Amino acid sequence: MVEWEKSEGSASVALAASRSEPVARRALWNLALPSDILAVTLTVLGFFIIALAIASLFGISFTAPRPGKIPGLDANYWAPPIIAAVAYLAIQVVGRQFARQNRPSWAVLGRRIFDDYYLLALFIFVIYVHFNIKMWIPVVNPALYDEEYFAVDQALRPLIDLFAWLRAWGARIIPATDIWYQAAFFAVFVLSYLTHSIGDRRWHYHNMIGLLLIEMVGPLSYLFAPAVGPFIFEQGPNVMATNAEFTMYEVYKQVLAGGAAWVSEHGGQYFAQPLAAMPSLHVGATFVIVYYSVRARQWVSPLAVLAFAWIVIESVVARWHYLIDLPVGLLLAAGVIFVTNRLCRARQAEIDRAGARDVFARQS
Repeated sequence: MVEWEKSEGSASVALAASRSEPVARRALWNLALPSDILAVTLTVLGFFIIALAIASLFGISFTAPRPGKIPGLDANYWAPPIIAAVAYLAIQVVGRQFARQNRPSWAVLGRRIFDDYYLLALFIFVIYVHFNIKMWIPVVNPALYDEEYFAVDQALRPLIDLFAWLRAWGARIIPATDIWYQAAFFAVFVLSYLTHSIGDRRWHYHNMIGLLLIEMVGPLSYLFAPAVGPFIFEQGPNVMATNAEFTMYEVYKQVLAGGAAWVSEHGGQYFAQPLAAMPSLHVGATFVIVYYSVRARQWVSPLAVLAFAWIVIESVVARWHYLIDLPVGLLLAAGVIFVTNRLCRARQAEIDRAGARDVFARQS
């Protein structure tokens, strides 16, 4: 165990001490939240303020979600964060009890649990605001660019045919093929949260902050050049996806016809079913997970890469997305990764210094 892991119970204090922070008030802020988590907290607050401004401008209200299923997957949409939270606590506590070496103190473990649950709570709040904004798209910007995006698909039809061939080949060996567009996405989210948080944690905060950022930028980007998806022109081989797409399209049309009043009355019932194709956040968010999983050299990184490849293929073949949605989602992910690495650079520098001190101590 390196020194930065030993002192993680007061990680924010270590960061503050490494900078010789002279101002007591700022030190207290750092004691409560490290600078990178504080920065993303303020970003979440700004995101919420933007959503409030949109709601006020267009006379739309936030809706309280009612129990519902993930489109294209027979599972409650709150299942992934609940599974992550419960599994995380069990693994942390049991792992500490059975650790033969490098056992963290209860103070260290308590700080970890606080930080990790705080980030997960931020994520759940961001997802709540995210889906509200996504529901508002037909009211805020009723223009659709599906024909333009479908023209790109037509021009690149051989690539879609290649994806379809790869999907058909994968369907021969992958059980329950139709569920894995959604199931793979949520599985890699839960696995990334658990493996980063219970491993060496070197890239844990990067991963969660990156996901928070892309889930905030994503719904705002939906508003600029919206589209519902290529399924309105042609359907793919995934029957479960096609049924979900048309159900979501009906919700879109209801919001378009009924406006803010319909959202206020019925939005909570269809909380997880707003529709938006441009850009692909499934692709963008999964790329963020893959990037930090590979950087951390996690054992799950090959699974994450495979899940990413399947999500890319299935997003097009099942006609959730146009081809052009994918590179735009990846551009968002690249921008988010750049910003995240900047936000977390002080933490990373402290980790690198502590690691160097530990190596030196072993050699002495």
